[in-house]
Amino acid sequence: MRDGTLQLYGDEMGEKELTISIRMGTEDLQLMEDFMTEKGIDSRSHFVRDAIAGYISSQRSRSGGVRSEGGVFVRFREVQMEALRLMVEDGTAFDEEEYIRRCVLEKLVSPESEADSADRAFKAAQLASKMK
Repeated sequence: MRDGTLQLYGDEMGEKELTISIRMGTEDLQLMEDFMTEKGIDSRSHFVRDAIAGYISSQRSRSGGVRSEGGVFVRFREVQMEALRLMVEDGTAFDEEEYIRRCVLEKLVSPESEADSADRAFKAAQLASKMK
């Protein structure tokens, strides 16, 4: 099982089952397994599929391509990720993505714009309510 050969099965959503082998050195295999243990990942196949999808996405992002989800891929330094993780751990943020989204929105939408939008939405709701 830990011989450095990894078997993957493509049986998701009724696809024909496929098997590929990946050969890697013991150091690379140990690095992968340590990471999987740290993150609670128990399937090598899922890990490798996710890693491949992430790699392709990051390469497309670098070359100006658009991710299939229509999102943005952002890289942080290890210390920044650790700070985000600790903020989640102490309850400052629900999760890293939510916190980053909130920070970006605070920069993009000024408090004045948000208040104006809320005011217009409330007035439109009042008008709609009167018409019923």
